[in-house]
Amino acid sequence: MSVRMLRLSSPFVLLGIVSSLTSTAAVPYFKTRDEVLSYASVNGITIPHHKRQVIEGPGGYQFDVLEHLAGIAPYFDAPGVQLDPDVPSGCSVAKATYLVRHSNIYANDYDYETYLSPFLEKLANFSDKSAFTRTSDLRFLANYTSPITNETAQLEKVTPSGIQAAQAFGGVIARMYPNLTSTTSGAFRVWAASASRTVESAQAFIQGAFSRNDSAQLVVVNEGENDSANSLTPHISCPNFHSSAGSEQQGAWQDQYTAPIIARFNAAVPGFNFTVDDVFGMQELCGYDTVIRNRTEFCNLFSVQEWLDFEYANDLMYFYSIGYGNPIGPQLGLPWLRASLDILKSDQNSTTFNQSLYVSFSHREEPPLVLTALGLFNNSDYYPDLDVNKTMPSDKINYARVWKTSEILPFLGHLGLERLECAANGTSSSYVRALVNSAPIPIPGCQDGPGSSCALDEFGQYMSQRATLYGDFIGACGINDTVTNRTDLLGIYTS
Repeated sequence: MSVRMLRLSSPFVLLGIVSSLTSTAAVPYFKTRDEVLSYASVNGITIPHHKRQVIEGPGGYQFDVLEHLAGIAPYFDAPGVQLDPDVPSGCSVAKATYLVRHSNIYANDYDYETYLSPFLEKLANFSDKSAFTRTSDLRFLANYTSPITNETAQLEKVTPSGIQAAQAFGGVIARMYPNLTSTTSGAFRVWAASASRTVESAQAFIQGAFSRNDSAQLVVVNEGENDSANSLTPHISCPNFHSSAGSEQQGAWQDQYTAPIIARFNAAVPGFNFTVDDVFGMQELCGYDTVIRNRTEFCNLFSVQEWLDFEYANDLMYFYSIGYGNPIGPQLGLPWLRASLDILKSDQNSTTFNQSLYVSFSHREEPPLVLTALGLFNNSDYYPDLDVNKTMPSDKINYARVWKTSEILPFLGHLGLERLECAANGTSSSYVRALVNSAPIPIPGCQDGPGSSCALDEFGQYMSQRATLYGDFIGACGINDTVTNRTDLLGIYTS
């Protein structure tokens, strides 16, 4: 039974159980969350998870806020397209490669400077705190203090819950692929971009995946502006990449959906003068304060519709900055895919690729960029006659979109590619399967293998077509010929 069958609705329950088991313990199969909690209680296991923040409707409808926070969501297994996440019958995983976003952080600089700090400072300086006590929804603000107590030490840094979650993720991966965590020579390697939050996440992952810290080696990859495609942060080394490309579309939707919220809050506390940025910052604090202090007051402050509005505002921003709305997005994601294809195609005794499992940690930009290069979560697959940008309007929500960043880039969000070896009629064939946050997602136009996987040769042909379209990293980014490390390829994994 694959560990991947341990899929539960509560974030981190799976991670906590698996990371707490010893390397020799059998991993049980749980059908319900209650079975997990019972097992944990009997075996003295502490489960590092965040409580579900559920809004319930009168008819039993349930909405978990923490699964709609886009880039500031604690990790949860994505629903995908409801394919069975277990390895298909008759198959085994021979190789795998993963690109992982760093774990929970206190806040990123942009969110803190734009939304959190202005609101928190305004709240701290508001003289009439008793005004908040006149309404039940906002009463907690009378005594609320900032979760950020030391900007220098905390901003962009991993939280304690983030370390715990990354360790648990290491335990999950090690037990998913027990036969892939060895090498033909040297120590097992894990890669990380050089920022402290990615390095700390990778170090915690190693601690969770290996019983001895010296069983693996961390390879730190420079986040330089002159590294071209040979980097885990290609958005940094691409001069033509602009992360603010989605700000206008996001801002237009923010202005629209926050207007009634502002009116409601200002009617309750007239003297505070709530603004668009205040409301958006309060919604962001639902996610950030959850992963910092496990405080969830802001999660209970808004309606289901208002959380869907917040989610869509983030989807717009990410779509136009690191998704299909950015015309050079696929060019930035393709180098990792090409390197991954080389790994998946390599012989088991390859001297170039001496591991069967490759795990790399980077930032929130990279998994979505790779997904655009791979052609996943593309709204245009469902609107073939419509320009892709028309599928993400900024004046109303497209509820039918597949581009939902809550399911793509939560903290520890990851994309995995597996090479499956499947036996049938006495012969073995190779297939490729894509996993996004534990959910299998079929490759467009190549879904005829076991579990809707793609034959390895056909996947290679598909990647050749993508490379023809999006393989010119240097040209797309406008990198001039004076750059010493000028390249379209990612070569950090070769021995």
